[in-house]
Amino acid sequence: MKICIAQTKSEKGNIQRNIENHLEFIERAIKLKADLIIFPELSITNYEPDLAKELATDFESNIFNSFQETSNKNEITIGIGIPTKATDGINISMLIFQPNKNRTVYSKQMLHSDELPYFVCGKHQTFLTINRVKIAIGICYETLQREHFLNAKNQGTDIYIASVAKPKGGIEKAYKHFPQIANEFNTPILMSNCIGQCDNFLGVGQSAVWNEKGELMEQLDANNQGLLIYDTKTIQTEKEQLRIEKGKLSEINQLFQIYLNGKNDLDKNGIHQWTNNYPTRSIIESDLKKGILFVLKNDKEIIGAINISEEQEPEYETINWESNDLKVLVIHRLVVDPKYQGKGYARKLMDFADKFANENNYSSIRLDVYSQNKRVIKFYEKRKYFIRGNVNFPEREHPFYCMEKEITTVNNDQEP
Repeated sequence: MKICIAQTKSEKGNIQRNIENHLEFIERAIKLKADLIIFPELSITNYEPDLAKELATDFESNIFNSFQETSNKNEITIGIGIPTKATDGINISMLIFQPNKNRTVYSKQMLHSDELPYFVCGKHQTFLTINRVKIAIGICYETLQREHFLNAKNQGTDIYIASVAKPKGGIEKAYKHFPQIANEFNTPILMSNCIGQCDNFLGVGQSAVWNEKGELMEQLDANNQGLLIYDTKTIQTEKEQLRIEKGKLSEINQLFQIYLNGKNDLDKNGIHQWTNNYPTRSIIESDLKKGILFVLKNDKEIIGAINISEEQEPEYETINWESNDLKVLVIHRLVVDPKYQGKGYARKLMDFADKFANENNYSSIRLDVYSQNKRVIKFYEKRKYFIRGNVNFPEREHPFYCMEKEITTVNNDQEP
């Protein structure tokens, strides 16, 4: 069984946007063949005690149906954080969606003193059994209380998962407590923490997995969203922690090789949009020096890249653009290493470009695409790019379509 720990950044009180972000991470977990994914404490609303009463919902609410549908379709169990209504107040809860089963809820049983004005304690421990492995869930403060772990262990738990929202001090305590108790009771412990502003503190991530000896197997960093996988069969971990940053000259060899890999893959499919003279190493080096080549990485591995600038090809002057006199962003040389294609990484790079355009007040985005690359044309059309005309470039048999997307909304809530 593969257990996936999500490290996410939630937007204060924006349930719909946070649901969308969760579903994106679940999609990525499915591609990693996860059987279970757990999110941080109160991940759907962000950790906001002052807003708990306003945001609390019934655990059977229809707004969460998309999670059940995803669970059923992909045979994955999902745990999300949400304040729920109880007969005597508000619980800090985790809604659990299992394939083709009624949703269940676990509510935090042991509250921190700061939480008592806003929440009431849950009444019982919830367990998950997946592939004959029994899993106990704990939520933040109670996971550092020995009593909570012992109760779960006495009921036969095989793995303990902590869903938390912790600042620096809380993480330091967790990194001392979890290794000791994992080793003492020969039980793997996994922790899912958030990043970003929460109530009156900053979530510092560092989600982690400790094995039954209390050894730290893997961890995520303190600043980025990501996924951490623990395979109970192989006792191995893997992580996907994506970030997009400006490329460095020291990465020129890796980047140019990825462009060569991309060209070779296109050629194999009969799409000759790139030639021996484009893109060249000197072009990629120039992009890096100008600071306009942005690189998508998973940890230290480069997955792909995108050129984002205001530089337009001279051929663009012949096109009847819709936003001819306004501030325009231009995309060139989008590439994903063929070994990573089909996993949504091109979409991730384009999402970054959209966000860049919004934050920098561009009116539209322009790009060109080879007319024989039908799959990529459909990809852009789904993103609301429209063909405005076509141009020809040297050494290509067929024209390129010039496409444009108008930027009409501003969405500053999602990090790249």
